[in-house]
Amino acid sequence: MIRVYPFRIDEEDVSLVEFISDWMSGEEIAKKFGISRNSVWKRIKKLRELGFEIDSRKKLGYKIRRIPEFNPVSCFKILRKFSIFKTLYYYPETDSTNLRAKNFEPNTIVVAEKQTSGRGRLGRRWFSEKGGLYFSMVLQPNISFDDIPKVTLTAGVSVAEALGKYSARIKWPNDVLIGGKKVCGILSELSGELERFSIIVGIGINVENQIPEELEGIAISLREIDKGVRRIDVFSRVVEKFADYYGLLVDGKWEKIRERWIDLSDTLGKDVEVKVGEVVYKGKAVDMDIDGGLVVESDGKRKKIFSGDCFYVS
Repeated sequence: MIRVYPFRIDEEDVSLVEFISDWMSGEEIAKKFGISRNSVWKRIKKLRELGFEIDSRKKLGYKIRRIPEFNPVSCFKILRKFSIFKTLYYYPETDSTNLRAKNFEPNTIVVAEKQTSGRGRLGRRWFSEKGGLYFSMVLQPNISFDDIPKVTLTAGVSVAEALGKYSARIKWPNDVLIGGKKVCGILSELSGELERFSIIVGIGINVENQIPEELEGIAISLREIDKGVRRIDVFSRVVEKFADYYGLLVDGKWEKIRERWIDLSDTLGKDVEVKVGEVVYKGKAVDMDIDGGLVVESDGKRKKIFSGDCFYVS
């Protein structure tokens, strides 16, 4: 059965995990956190539901025996380093982290082990089996409405840099590739009123998950090229890079992000077809301009495109 409500992770979860690294009685835990014995039991139950293996013995109390490699408490510890993130919600399984994120306040991250209705652009399905990294960020940047597409481009730079040791590249507008195969998709959506909107940035990265047979040759998982890869390490690198580049964006330093996007682009220099609704633009991708639009040149004429489906032409 899918858990329809999330686990909310907080500082006390982090402190409790650290506190019961050795045997601690229920009485000691209750005194430490200023809570009742019943509340102690609920906290322990929560950690067990999150995959923590916790021994319990009379007269000794509780002790963590094993911590899951990827768990929301460790994720929350990473977020504490960056001022743009305040809250983390975790679903063992949900329909879509982007959909769930629309229910939460800005400066929140929503993480899921699995998505049953993961989505890409234009409503396409994003395969989201266990072993992948799936999370959405709720942001409320002080930027103009016209600058919203730059948030997606900023996320692309962040992921590509985080996966730099695998020679990751960016395919316009929102994919990250390794060896020409898709390893990450990014989906940004608006939430709220235009006067006070939030941007939901969903990121899905193939880490340890198996690529479906029908996508072999098109998509790739990091485990295929790095047997020792860990989701928690990938999450940490992506969040760190995003915090850095997002800070540049809100500080009005978009040009630095644009320059890095150009450095990491897999698209520039290639012959492309870009479909925008029923219209198809053909030509060579030659630049990303200062407004964040892809510049396609054909017969000496240039067209700036802000969104669409981009296909490489052999």
